[in-house]
Amino acid sequence: MCGILGLLAPDIDRQELMQASRLLVHRGPDDAGIYEEEGVALAARRLSIIDLPGGRQPLCNEDGTVWITYNGEIINAPLLRRELQRAGHIFRTESDTEVIVHAYEAWGDDAVRRLRGMFAFGLWDALNRRLLLARDRFGVKPLYYARQGNRFAFASEIQALLAVMPYLPRRANHLALWRLFELGYVPSPLTAFDGILQLPAAHVMSVEDGLDTTRAYWQLSFPTSRHYRTLSGAEAHDEFAQRLHEAVDAWRLSDVPVGSLLSGGIDSSALAALLTELRGGPIHTFSIGFAAASHDERTEARATARHLRSLHHELIFDEDDFDKLPQVVRHLQTPQCSATSVPLFLLYRACHEAGFKVIMTGEGADELLGGYHWFDGDRRLRPLLVMPGLLRNLVARLPLPVSAGGRRVLARGSGVPAARYALWQETGSPGQRRTLLQVGGAPPIHRRWGEDFREALQGRHPLNQFLFLDAQTRMVDFINFEVDRMSMAHSVEARPPFLDHQLWEFCATLPPALKLGAAGNKLLLRRAMVSRLPQAVRQRPKQGLATPHAAWWRRERLPAWAEDALHPAALSQTDYFHGPTVARLRREHQRGVADHSRLLMGVLTTQVWYEEMGIRD
Repeated sequence: MCGILGLLAPDIDRQELMQASRLLVHRGPDDAGIYEEEGVALAARRLSIIDLPGGRQPLCNEDGTVWITYNGEIINAPLLRRELQRAGHIFRTESDTEVIVHAYEAWGDDAVRRLRGMFAFGLWDALNRRLLLARDRFGVKPLYYARQGNRFAFASEIQALLAVMPYLPRRANHLALWRLFELGYVPSPLTAFDGILQLPAAHVMSVEDGLDTTRAYWQLSFPTSRHYRTLSGAEAHDEFAQRLHEAVDAWRLSDVPVGSLLSGGIDSSALAALLTELRGGPIHTFSIGFAAASHDERTEARATARHLRSLHHELIFDEDDFDKLPQVVRHLQTPQCSATSVPLFLLYRACHEAGFKVIMTGEGADELLGGYHWFDGDRRLRPLLVMPGLLRNLVARLPLPVSAGGRRVLARGSGVPAARYALWQETGSPGQRRTLLQVGGAPPIHRRWGEDFREALQGRHPLNQFLFLDAQTRMVDFINFEVDRMSMAHSVEARPPFLDHQLWEFCATLPPALKLGAAGNKLLLRRAMVSRLPQAVRQRPKQGLATPHAAWWRRERLPAWAEDALHPAALSQTDYFHGPTVARLRREHQRGVADHSRLLMGVLTTQVWYEEMGIRD
């Protein structure tokens, strides 16, 4: 795992490059390196996990014609190495980094299709004066880029990118802010910065002769109903169990100890159980609890830890920990309508302090198997969408056990999957955004999704449509994004075996009823763990990581740093928000008239981001 950086420019300042590299030291504190030739420079900060004494970066082939700076883990590197050696390639290290270099020599751009794992890299082909950028299939690892005149740069994080693009204005991207208050996060390829983009997941970019070309190399594909695999339920459960076992075995590849997060839910419990089984003895597990009982899962996590006989570590989050938010935003380098990054920041800090560089984590299971409430909520509400709109509006106002997202779907839903999915994710209504924001507007995001994903969604089962949309949007740009930032803030590599693309390709071929139905969600996983976890763990409904930020916002007065950020003068300085509307939202929330905590968190993190990142619109 590393922090990477690269620059194509007619004039390269080595000191400037070294300074930018130092901004990535938290991603790679163990080593640093720079490759430079006329018009090109690559830099890397290394977190040593595979081939500790070797594998220094940037790394090249035998004759120095192909160079790479790389962030990630290629879990099928041993298999690829053997194949490449049989073809005559000579290896000087045991690192997975060198495998990518020789894979490019053998297969060109198509090499990326052969890689299994999580990765982002910049590869310089010196003979062809060509730069190739690539990002893994689910965007687990980040990659940003910017062009200004005859300068092109890429980096793992925006701060380093800005350091080698000194004349790039530090301006907010107003479209990104509008999307933030539509979805709760900034969707790729946008960033919160004007002029800086992210390479989308499962894409490569080639930069040659001053031109850049981006293309997808992989897309998740669900079959139509006539093409599902014909497995019995028992056969599907057995094969899923085997494939998950193999994925965890592959993803634990490391020359340093591997621990696991443990929330008490089925996802992390399954990983901890499999890792314990593979290791043949107790592992270290880590969990975070909450002073607010409504958010706390420590009892369940302890029970699972006792069952697995793990060496269990736990910490507790209370409202005073929200004071870490400015530090967290400094690592996120973007605003969010959420506060889950704060407990994640503390959790990965605890992993680091316990001496762990590699931690297994359960991200991806809900998106793989339909675990979030909107998957089952949509299943239940779809039959009601045939009712006339007026009647649906009346039903949406009844005191029924339906979430806020479900009420939006009832009142405004349609048969268009992207539009309906967007309603489940909506952070602020169109009217709220127009009242709150002073940065213009944009057509609803679901229109772009509908165009971009039309072919992938057409004719698919509604559950598979939602699974596809989640994997393409929220999972990449919110879930994977914040896990990467909060783990790497403490030099910890978070490994998500549920995001193994081969596991996804298998699950996509199965009938939806094997994943979600009247009997519950994540059925494949729950049944695959019958012999490994107690029934109480297997049947426990999802709680999920959430913070008591709604209660925090009900305080009469927030900490001084937050009040300063929300002061009318500060709001006037950024000029992103209508000050009286912010004040009204706070009053309504404090009185319990409505829950505006997500909107308010978006305002606060945007204001903090403005100061932390030195924005000057």
